[in-house]
Amino acid sequence: MREREQTCCFIGHSECYGLSSERVRTAIEDLIDRGVTDFLCGGMGNFDWMCAGITHELKQKHPHVRCDLVIPYLTFRVLEPKYFDDIVYPQGFERYHFKAAIVARNRYLVDQSAYALCYVTHGWGGAAKTYAHAYRKGLTVINFGSFIY
Repeated sequence: MREREQTCCFIGHSECYGLSSERVRTAIEDLIDRGVTDFLCGGMGNFDWMCAGITHELKQKHPHVRCDLVIPYLTFRVLEPKYFDDIVYPQGFERYHFKAAIVARNRYLVDQSAYALCYVTHGWGGAAKTYAHAYRKGLTVINFGSFIY
């Protein structure tokens, strides 16, 4: 069972220009050093995939770490299933229209986490709304983007 205090979600825009994978790798390793063992990914943008891939690679060094993909609907296309320990479809999500399911999934990611690793550069769109929710919920937020809530 996942402990919220040991969980980090990834929040980011679909594009993450200029962000080096080494910066992300260092941040994920720092989170692991702080005791984070579970990472949650929405799997919808380049930032999510970068984080999932790096977490997958770091499992060689930190085998106790896991990364789960949280899907908003059952027909969600999983590009790289090897990156994930589990694919989670939250209970009750079948009641959502597919666009509403994405918003609900993003809220779920935050509500299950104590940390958020982000790439948010502007204040509009799904990533920005999820980022704002993470701040309101009191998560420890690490943002590689230029936007400040």
